[in-house]
Amino acid sequence: MSAASGGASREWRERRGQPPRRSSVLLGALVAVLALLAGCSDQNSAPDRLMDGSKAGSPPVELEGVERSVLTKVEVVAPSERAGTLSSSCLEQDWGIKPVGDSVERIGVATESVTFREVEDRGVFGCSRSVGPQDSQRRWCGIAYGRLYQGRLRDPRLDILCGTAEEPVGFAWVTPAHVTRYVSVEQPGYVEVYEVAGDLPVRVATVSGVEYERSSARFEILEHDDEGRLVHRYTLEPAVAG
Repeated sequence: MSAASGGASREWRERRGQPPRRSSVLLGALVAVLALLAGCSDQNSAPDRLMDGSKAGSPPVELEGVERSVLTKVEVVAPSERAGTLSSSCLEQDWGIKPVGDSVERIGVATESVTFREVEDRGVFGCSRSVGPQDSQRRWCGIAYGRLYQGRLRDPRLDILCGTAEEPVGFAWVTPAHVTRYVSVEQPGYVEVYEVAGDLPVRVATVSGVEYERSSARFEILEHDDEGRLVHRYTLEPAVAG
C-alpha cells in the first residue's frame, strides 16, 4: 500500500473506538430511519424503503430459513460509466492506488458502499456510508483497504466509524462460496440480502452487534444459492485491524 494509504490507516487507528460525532445535517434522516426500523419490528414486517428512498424489494426466490427479508440494490459499474456515480465519488479520496475493472455499488436499508479491485489483483478497497453521524463536508464516513492473497481476503476489514454507541453500524467484506448467489445479514426483525456481483467480495453491514469497547462486531451471516437453498450459516466476528 502507498504512503497515502498508510496515512489513512494511521488515522483510522487513532480514531478506533471513538465513533464520530453526529452530523446535525443528517440527524433528521437518522431519526426517520430508526423510527421506520422500530415500527417494522413492532409490526413483524421488513422495512419498505432503502437509504436512497427507493422502494425495497424481496429476493426473486424464496430463501430457505428466511421469513422477512429486504433485497438491497446492487450496481456493477464499468470504468467508462463512473461519471457522477457513487464510484466516482469514492475515488475522490486520496487513495494513492489504482482500481482495475468494474466497481460494485450497494445500497441497503441504512447504508451505502462501493468496492473496487486494486490493479494487479493486489487488494480491494472502497467507501462506506450510513445515515448516521459523519463529517458534513464528506460524502463517505468510512474507507477500507484489504490485501488479497490468491484472490481472497484474510481480514474482512471491519469499519465501525460510521456509527455511534447509541446507533451502531459496522461494515465488513464477505468472500462467499462459489455456489453462493445471495449473502444475507440478520438485522433486528428482518434479514438484509446482498446479491453477489462483479466477482468481488460482498461489503455487508450490521446495525447490531457492534462493540466499540472491543473494536469489534458480530455479523450473523447466511449464504444461499441461486435457487434459494441454504449453503452456509455462520457468525463472523471481525475486529478492527491494528
